[in-house]
This record gives sequence, C-alpha cells and structure tokens, in this order.
Amino acid sequence: MGLREQMLATVEGSPAAVAAHDRQRWLSLFAPDAIVNDPVGSSPHRGDEQLSRFYDTFIAPNTIVFHPAHDIVCGDTVIRDLTLEIRMSDAVTLTVPVHLRYEMASADLIAGLFAHWELPTMVRQLLAEGLDALPISTRLAGALLQNQRLGGAAGFARGFVRAGAAEKRRTLAFLDAACAERSGSDVRVEYGAGRVGPVADLRDELDGWQTGKCLAAGRYVTVSLTRGEEHAVAMATFERRQIVAMKVYVAS
Repeated sequence: MGLREQMLATVEGSPAAVAAHDRQRWLSLFAPDAIVNDPVGSSPHRGDEQLSRFYDTFIAPNTIVFHPAHDIVCGDTVIRDLTLEIRMSDAVTLTVPVHLRYEMASADLIAGLFAHWELPTMVRQLLAEGLDALPISTRLAGALLQNQRLGGAAGFARGFVRAGAAEKRRTLAFLDAACAERSGSDVRVEYGAGRVGPVADLRDELDGWQTGKCLAAGRYVTVSLTRGEEHAVAMATFERRQIVAMKVYVAS
C-alpha cells in the first residue's frame, strides 16, 4: 500500500469507528497530543482525555453517516469534501456540508482534525424541526455541561463567531478572478504541497478552476474547486475582513 492509500485508510477509519460507536478505536487514530477542532472556530480539544469528552458529547449520542464526494491528499494533509448525515433522534436528521482537514503526524496517525462547517446554519436547521428539536437541544446542553463544564460549553459557542457572507463573497471573487487569470492581487497563494507565491506567479496552476461549495468557519472560508476531473479545496484566511493567505489543497 502506497503512502497516499495509507493516509486515506487512516482517515477513513474515523467514519468506520463512528458508525460502530467504538470510542477506543476512534481515539486510536490520533497521536497522543492530537487536536480536534470541530467546528473550526470553537475551542480545540487536545489529547486523549479531551478527545474522549468530545466523543462522549458530540459523537456517542448520534448516528453519523459520512457521504464523501472527493478526497484530496496534499503533502501531509488529507482533505475530505463531504456531507454529514446526523440522525439526532428518530424524528430529526440533519444534513451538514463539511470540509474535513486532517493534518497527519504519520501515515497511520492523525495530528489534527479540523472540521470546517457552519454552526449557525446547523442550529437553524435544528430549530426548524420545531418541538422535535427541544429534547435534542436539552440533551446537548446537558452533555456539554456534564462532559465539558461551563468552560467547554463557552468554548463550543465560540464557533458562532466566524467569517460571514461578506468574507465568502470576497473569497469567491478572489478565486473567480484568479482562476480566470485576471487577478492583480498580491496575496500569496500556497498551491499544493510546494508552490508558494503571488497570484501572478501561479497563473497556470490557478487557471480554469470552477468554484463550488463555500463554507465559513472561524476566520477561514473554504471552497470546493473543480476543473474537469480534478478536484481541490481552497482555504482563505481572514484578518480584519481581509484575505491574508490562500491555500489551495490539490493532489500532490
């Protein structure tokens, strides 16, 4: 098995363990000091004890099915472009668009899992379920307080603070211009596992990509890209509403 296949097998172990409700198997995928930041923008969880509490709060009570569209191995990172189907009760199932970013410590250990999805959008979807959402909301609040105390609950709520519609529009405009070879931006772009430079120096690499799914989490906006049979995910980093960095994850 090649390195790419080993890395993919490792990250695919996560949905398998989640489906089996096997906490120990899920934890075994992570390095001892690994980070889980889910959603990006909330307070991260680090190490076995905190990851165990994360599992008990957000994974154990639910039935979660991963519906992957595309997987990208870019250097030491695996990006999964997918949709999560989360059955929270017999009456409530949520559909959550996600970009999952796995930073690998090695081919068989995850150093960091960063889940780019929109917490406010998910909450609105849950509240739209009306009375069926009430016991779920009560259960989640109780699990947060029991497993992570007030500090953990407050840390989770930080996920509501994120880039918004304006940053998403700015990211899409940047990418549309760059991919059409008409951008004059001096923002440095990291393309794949090695190329770094201003947009003007990466014209050939950026040419022709089409933008798709766009998500805002924390200070990042992530966008699905397609070009014929190729797939990529772009991640814009924002400071004070301005793009300060752009990373395009494309197969190495």
